[in-house]
Amino acid sequence: MGKPSFPKIAAHTGCGNTPDNTMESFMEGIRLGADIVEVDLRVGGDGTVVLLHDDSPYLHECTYEQLNQYEVRTKLSPLYENYEIVKLTDILEIVKQYDVKLNLDIKTPDTIEPTIKLVKQFNVVDQVYITGCSENITNRHPDIQVVFNTPKEFTTEERDNYSLYAVKVCEEVVLGRYYGLNMDYTTCRQEIVELAHASGLAVWVYTVNDPEAMIRFIRMGVDAITTKSVVELAELQKQG
Repeated sequence: MGKPSFPKIAAHTGCGNTPDNTMESFMEGIRLGADIVEVDLRVGGDGTVVLLHDDSPYLHECTYEQLNQYEVRTKLSPLYENYEIVKLTDILEIVKQYDVKLNLDIKTPDTIEPTIKLVKQFNVVDQVYITGCSENITNRHPDIQVVFNTPKEFTTEERDNYSLYAVKVCEEVVLGRYYGLNMDYTTCRQEIVELAHASGLAVWVYTVNDPEAMIRFIRMGVDAITTKSVVELAELQKQG
């Protein structure tokens, strides 16, 4: 067996020196040369899909224009004193200009359909992966690549019998017609990577910022590593 190919570099939102889910963070991921750039998505009460990790009553009570006003958005987070709330449409317009993929991390089930509608409207299906909430996407939209989020923590039974856990997860993901597994790095072991690959599934791990952990997962043969330390992972790629 030959040496595994280097994993795709996935820029976690807020990579480098920029705040999460800002236009600056999105552009920094592209500038640093990431293969994939992640953003978190929620839908507001007026149907606008925005880049936002945490929920807020304001998101549901305000239109996007109201939400993005200084006096409102600063109540969501202090970072919005200097940054505006970004709409998904702004991101999709830009991503078409670059050879980069998007990881759309959907935070709520009601965000799924508005997001996919925009992805198709902007004709960027081939540049998009979906993670996070993914209920029934593969049935309703078989053209969308969905990476199944596995549980962040093990049950006692799963911890004691990892082999059985790996089999069950891979069977579930194959049955659900997912593109692959999106795993918290603490739950990913060589055994599940090999089993997933034998089943035709990709394996992504998140969020890996330590260089030694990066090397471990590179050797393990995972297909993508999500990191805030894009420069460090890119340097490992250069070193071969």
